[in-house]
Amino acid sequence: MRLELRQRWMSVGLGLLGLIVAGLIIVVGSLFEARLQERGQAQALSELSGLRARLEGELNGATNLTAGLVAEVAISGRIGPGRFAQLARELMQSRSLLRNITLAPDNVIAMVYPLAGNEAAVGLDLLNHPIQGAMTRRMLETGHPVLAGPVELVQGGLALIHRVPIFLTPPGGAPRSGRYWGLMSTPINFDRLLADAGLLDPDLHLALALRGVDGAGRDGAVFWGRADLFDRADAVQLEVRVLDGSWVLAAVPLNPPAGATEVRWWSRVVGVLCAVFALLLSWHMYRTARQLESTEQQVRHLALHDSLTGLANRVLLEGRFRQAVESARREGHKLALLYLDLDDFKPINDQYGHEAGDHALRTIAGRMEGLMRQSDTVARVGGDEFVILLNKVSSLEDAFTVGNKLAAALAEPLQVDGHGFELGASIGVAVFPDHAAALYDLMRLADQAMYRVKGRVGCRVAIACDPVSGDAVSGEVGRN
Repeated sequence: MRLELRQRWMSVGLGLLGLIVAGLIIVVGSLFEARLQERGQAQALSELSGLRARLEGELNGATNLTAGLVAEVAISGRIGPGRFAQLARELMQSRSLLRNITLAPDNVIAMVYPLAGNEAAVGLDLLNHPIQGAMTRRMLETGHPVLAGPVELVQGGLALIHRVPIFLTPPGGAPRSGRYWGLMSTPINFDRLLADAGLLDPDLHLALALRGVDGAGRDGAVFWGRADLFDRADAVQLEVRVLDGSWVLAAVPLNPPAGATEVRWWSRVVGVLCAVFALLLSWHMYRTARQLESTEQQVRHLALHDSLTGLANRVLLEGRFRQAVESARREGHKLALLYLDLDDFKPINDQYGHEAGDHALRTIAGRMEGLMRQSDTVARVGGDEFVILLNKVSSLEDAFTVGNKLAAALAEPLQVDGHGFELGASIGVAVFPDHAAALYDLMRLADQAMYRVKGRVGCRVAIACDPVSGDAVSGEVGRN
């Protein structure tokens, strides 16, 4: 495999390798970033678990606060307004989440504490209320406490409505196995619940949201926070138990994990730089290979051609001769070799300089190539000496005819730098295999024939002497 071809493949391989390395760097960076994201999600999950525990704890504390009041009603079967107010005041004297406490015998509100600001609630039929009736019926159907909301209160703010059914405890009977007495209702301050549970902490590094109105869990509507968090792939979600239902708490870190942005940026920058460097180096190697190939072609051309005229040199002539001999022997035809020397060429160099002489030689070379067939070879073997290899001739006469045409063409006037010249040419002809079988012998014989007509007026072409008889043939070509 040639050097330039190997370099081309190396450049392609280097480019592919660079792209693969760049891809691996980006993939490794992405994997490391994913690990950091997973670590961030684990931290978010841990923090969210703590928030859920506090939320459930605060909510359970608020819903269990009135258990003593419910027990007293269940045991006694009745409670007066004074006793109710005394107990309710005791329950709410601490920093309670309860906004008020309501008792509704037979589902109609009869007592509320504090009464101030809540007078309109007295006498409200909860079972047939257009808004609160649904949850009251659900409570009656299940026989268990329910948590509704959050709902917007008339007096402002959001609240969770905690309703507890009260069943009487008959004397000597099982606790609360008697008839249904009514219900207790307590609105729980939703905003304070979130604040006490830590969900409103300004230093929290999580974006939060809650869904599951009326404890409907994942099937319920989003009632707090950004609804789009539940559609995020990086969101962490936990279920929050609320009495007989549930909420879903979702969280997304506000900031990417430490180092994730840097890893993403550096991996992509390094990957792109590797790819660019590899492609540039690959392109440089490819261009170098092209230059080497071009240089090799130039060197090969210079090694086989004359640097001044572009004609074949002796090396190429020898190669062409070997090929022509093989073809001639295989097909049974002849070859002809014409040895040509220019007449009156030296005065051009002497009078006008070598540049003018070089111009004349290039012009003469062009004329000769224009007369020859593509299969023939025109070679320069000396200063003003040329050899023409006719690849296929039928006879000596054919070669002699070509020599006369060539001599006539070279006798045409020549213009060099505005000066007109008339050059002639002396031509010797030798034929393979009639005169010799080796190139050196053919050239020697053709050279000898050429010198027989050198300087003779009108006679420009001579055929080499027959190696057996010693006879020679010559011809004349007149000048125009």
